Amino acid sequence: MMNDFRQHVYFVLATVLVTAVATYLLGGTLVMLVSLDALLFAWLIGYWVHLGKLAQWLESPKLRNVPTGIGIWEHVFKTLMQQAKSRKKRKQKLGMALQRFNNAAEAMPNGVVILGKDGRVQWLNTLAAKHLHLDITIDANGILPNLIRAPEFHHLLGIPLTEPVSIKLAMSDQSGLPQTLNVIRAPFEDQADLLITQDITAAEQLNVMRTAFVANVSHELRTPLTVINGFLETMADMPDLPQAQQQQFITLMRKEGERMHQLLADLLTLSRLESHESEAVHHEPLCLSALVRQLLQEAQSLSKQQHEWHSDIADDVWVEGVQLDLYNALSNLVFNAVRYTQAGGHITVSLSGNLAVQSPQAIFSVRDTGPGIAPEHIPHLTERFYRVDPSRSRQSGGTGLGLAITKHALAEHKGVLRIESEVGVGSVFTALLPQIPPPIDEGVSEARPPASVLP
Repeated sequence: MMNDFRQHVYFVLATVLVTAVATYLLGGTLVMLVSLDALLFAWLIGYWVHLGKLAQWLESPKLRNVPTGIGIWEHVFKTLMQQAKSRKKRKQKLGMALQRFNNAAEAMPNGVVILGKDGRVQWLNTLAAKHLHLDITIDANGILPNLIRAPEFHHLLGIPLTEPVSIKLAMSDQSGLPQTLNVIRAPFEDQADLLITQDITAAEQLNVMRTAFVANVSHELRTPLTVINGFLETMADMPDLPQAQQQQFITLMRKEGERMHQLLADLLTLSRLESHESEAVHHEPLCLSALVRQLLQEAQSLSKQQHEWHSDIADDVWVEGVQLDLYNALSNLVFNAVRYTQAGGHITVSLSGNLAVQSPQAIFSVRDTGPGIAPEHIPHLTERFYRVDPSRSRQSGGTGLGLAITKHALAEHKGVLRIESEVGVGSVFTALLPQIPPPIDEGVSEARPPASVLP
C-alpha cells in the first residue's frame, strides 16, 4: 500500500511539473497558472467522487458492493475489501467459537451462572435456569438474591471468596417434588463470580435409603440374636434344666436362626436383582401355568386347610425368564395371602393370557379377604422392610423384603406389579408379564420350582 502511495505521489508531482513546464513554454506564466488550476480542480473533483463512493459504501459495507476506483483509489478500495473479508472471516470464527461455547455450556450436566459482584445475572445456561426456577429470557439480567429467597443461598453469596465454597440447597423442582442442589460459588473474574448448580437429589435419596437399610438390617438381626444369646446364656448358667425346657429353648433358637437365614437369603436375592445380575442369566421359555399350579399346591399346604381356596388357571400360558426369580416373585404374593388372611377367609389364585392381542400379557392374580391395606400404605409396600403392621409381620415369619423382591424380579422380566386393596374387604395383587407362544419343541420342560423354597 505504501509503495502504491509513493508511486501515486511521484506520478502527481511529475504530471504537475510536466504540465507547468509545457504550458509556461507555450503560453507564459498566465497560461501555466490557469492550466495548473484546471488540473488541480479536475483532481479535486475525482477525489470528491471517490470519497463519496467510499462514504456510501461505509454506511452499509457489503463485499459485493465494494466500489471501484482509478489510480490510488483502486488500491484503497482493494485494501478495504481485503480487510472487510478478513473481518468477516474473524467474525465467523468468533461466532462459531461462541456457538460452540454455548453448545458446550448447554451440554454440561451442571447448571452454570456468571454472576456480577452486584448479584446481577450476566449469563446462565438452561439447566441453571431449570434448577433455580428462573426464566432464561426474563431473568437473564436480574438480581439473583431478589429471585431466590433462601437464607442459606444469600449467605453463600455474601461470603468473601478466596476459594470455591458450596452449600446444599433444598427446594422443590418444577413438578413440585423435593429437590436437593449442590451450589458452588467460585471466583471467575475481577467483577464476576461463577455459580455451578448440581442436582444431587438422587444421591441424597440413596444416602437416606442406605442409612435406613443398615438401620433396618441391624434391627431385624438384633431380635433373633438377642433371643438366641439369651437362651444360650440361660442353658450355660443352668446346666440342670429339665429336658423339656431345653428342647423348648432349642426349638425357639432354631426358629430364630431360620428367620435370620431367610432374611440373609432374601437380602442376597434382592442384592442380585438390584445389581441386574439376572440379566446375564439366559432367559428360557417357562410354562407359567405349571409354575402357578405348583405354587397353589404349596400355598394350600402352608394354609393347613385354614382357608377356602378358589383357582382359575389357564392352560399353556408361557413366558420367558429365569425360573427361580419368577418363582420368588409370584410365591411371595401367594404366601403373603396365606400369612395375612384370617382363618376361614377366601383366597383366589388366577392366571390368564391372550395371544390374540398386539402385546399379549400373562396376568397372574392373587385375591384375598384379609384385613386390607389403607391407601397411604400402598405406594410404600414394595420398599425394603416396609411393614403395615410390624409385629404381625414378624409373627408370621415375614422379612419385610418379599414385595421388594417381587417388584425387582418382575422388572427384570419386563413385568409390573399392581396392588389394589380396601380396608375390611381384602387385597388383590396382580403381576403382568409379557406372554410368548408355546414352544414348538416338545422337549422343553415345564417350570418346576425348587421344593426347598417352601416356607
